Amino acid sequence: MPSKKKLIVRVLALLLAAPSFTMARAETQSLETLLAYLKSPNASTRRDAAHKLGERRVRNQLAVEALAVAARKDDDRDVRIEAIQSLGLIKDFSALPEMLDALKDSNLEVRRAAIKSLVALYTEHDIDFINNRRAGWNLFNPFLDTNDHEIVEPYVTVDPTVVSAIGESARGDRERDVRVSAVRALGVLRGVSAIPQLADTLNADQDMRIEVLRAFIKIGDQSAGPNLIPFFRDSDRKVRTQAMVAAGILKYKPAVDPLLSVYGIGPEKKGTFTTVGDKVKGRLTYLPPRDEAALWALSLIGDERAEQTFVENMTNNDADRRQYAIEGLARIADPRYMDQISRLVLTEKNNDVKLAEYWAIYKMGSTPNIQYIVRKLDTDQESQAHGYLMESKPADLYPYIQSSSNVRRKVIEILGRIGDGETIKELEPVARTSSAATADVATVAIKRIEWRMSGRPRARDSVLQRERPRRATNP
Repeated sequence: MPSKKKLIVRVLALLLAAPSFTMARAETQSLETLLAYLKSPNASTRRDAAHKLGERRVRNQLAVEALAVAARKDDDRDVRIEAIQSLGLIKDFSALPEMLDALKDSNLEVRRAAIKSLVALYTEHDIDFINNRRAGWNLFNPFLDTNDHEIVEPYVTVDPTVVSAIGESARGDRERDVRVSAVRALGVLRGVSAIPQLADTLNADQDMRIEVLRAFIKIGDQSAGPNLIPFFRDSDRKVRTQAMVAAGILKYKPAVDPLLSVYGIGPEKKGTFTTVGDKVKGRLTYLPPRDEAALWALSLIGDERAEQTFVENMTNNDADRRQYAIEGLARIADPRYMDQISRLVLTEKNNDVKLAEYWAIYKMGSTPNIQYIVRKLDTDQESQAHGYLMESKPADLYPYIQSSSNVRRKVIEILGRIGDGETIKELEPVARTSSAATADVATVAIKRIEWRMSGRPRARDSVLQRERPRRATNP
């Protein structure tokens, strides 16, 4: 007979093994069993079954129909949420009517789940932020938030009914949390057709303005531009800064004169703006004075009407203003300033300004200067260098396809976003002869160019036939 100590050990072993045994049974449950569980009188059983059907991601018509019924009719809100989420993971558009109907569910959490699941039909990458409460507001990031950078690829075609329905939620849902989720979703989906609905939200709902302006940036269409100008002089410095920078990122040229007018007003009176962060990669994350925000926006547009304003700030004591001025002149690309900036780069102490000066010299015609920018891809200035190289000529980057491994892959990734047919010819040998990791990066870059040029991935594409993606349409 075993001792009491051995008996206790055996009992503990059985208890510890029980969860894994239960999990193993759950993972091997048949489709029929899970469909039956969806009809259980026990709500927790129905929730678990709905969740597991989504985890399988199998486009089985019986499963889709059962989940659609649960999404529409189950009296437990958590069952409806799990059913909606699973339909988004399965990505079967036959259930789209039920997913759209869920946008009008009586429960706000179901409506929020419906918005996120409609986005999941097109991408699941980094979309949790859609239903999250933001932790803060970060001006350093171009999208002004480090956790919501996902946007579907330009060739992804989103069903217009999805954009319209989410747009209505953004404009008219009675709960702010749902409106926020809808606005963020429209940014991810590049919902151009919903810009009028977002404009209504921008004008009617003061609490939603930052969210809408961010969505305009992600949608990336200049038709949003006219909605930005009225907010350049908003009393809320966050709103006016976001509106001006949004106009800059969209390169909305009709905003140049209004921005120059705001710049001419000068900064607010002392004490009306505050530093709200520490240095990040050599720059302050802060709410800039009104005129500096206008200068930033003007630099992003790079219009000749602001040329004199840039010249006036080239030697400003403030490093951020110097950087904006140099970046603005770089985008104008007038070689008259090359000699002057070449002298300035010799004495500049701020690394971000110095990098902007090298970029300006490159943009003004000195192609060899691109080397100073490419080198920074493997440093703490990577983000700044990446942004500049996204505005370079693809051919100027070809020599760096053979650089060190880290820089090489980053250059290839950039070429996938800005390249053309000639770029494909340069990348094909890399995809054939490089290491597996580099070949994979080159293959994705080639396909991204091909799909952008053709408008969408093609079913006959050999990559899709060989390795059809399960999670998202994005490469």
